[in-house]
Amino acid sequence: MRNIPEDNLAYPVLLKWDTGITGSSFFLRADNKMFLVTAKHVLFDKEDLRGKKIELVCQTRALKDENINKYLIDLTKSKVLKHETADIGAIEIGEIIEIQDDGGRLFKFNEGISVIHEVASGIVSASAGDATKLLKDVLISNDVILYGYPTSLGLRNSPQFDYNKPLLRKGIIANIYQDGGTIILDCPVYYGNSGGPVVEVEQDGLTWNHKIIGVVSQFIPFCEHWENKENGLVNTELSNSGYSVAVAMDKVFELIGYKTE
Repeated sequence: MRNIPEDNLAYPVLLKWDTGITGSSFFLRADNKMFLVTAKHVLFDKEDLRGKKIELVCQTRALKDENINKYLIDLTKSKVLKHETADIGAIEIGEIIEIQDDGGRLFKFNEGISVIHEVASGIVSASAGDATKLLKDVLISNDVILYGYPTSLGLRNSPQFDYNKPLLRKGIIANIYQDGGTIILDCPVYYGNSGGPVVEVEQDGLTWNHKIIGVVSQFIPFCEHWENKENGLVNTELSNSGYSVAVAMDKVFELIGYKTE
């Protein structure tokens, strides 16, 4: 039996800017709207967008399916959102329309979104109501799985993995930082992971629940200081401590205006 739901590997979306920058993201359904959620710093360099167009690379529902969905976002025609204080950004992607005759649903992309290649099953998204957790419900010490595209890893001239496929990383919830609305993870992240979903794994009897609890924001550095006696200067060296920070889904819901109660 697989450790994750079959379609969860399709949660992470590779985000490629026309300027060459990459990041991770995921689709979120809320109140009949679809959003692409990521870290604010993936979309913005301070106040300015990092480019004009974004290509999205998405996996299909089947793990062994080699097909890849690709979409193009024209930011000059799209609604881009950014949280005032938290490292959260989003793009409004489309609308889910209820069909009254047969009770079905139809998804319609917003202006500025075009399809490059799409298989019949379409995109995989998480439901804001059923597939997520608020910060108050997150349990310290539970396992987490990070989904994303750490494009800074490996040797580009001698590839060790497919950069268009996501990599999973497993860790635990180390603690909660209430003042920042963030979750501290005992799990390393690298350039490219920013904006990817963090999924908590919780056991309920004989079943396992997988809920998105946050968005990868940054790694926590280990800072080492030493003094150069020859010139009297203090040098600082930063390295990846193996701990990282995820912004809780509460901040995502604040941004997109989704009411949780």
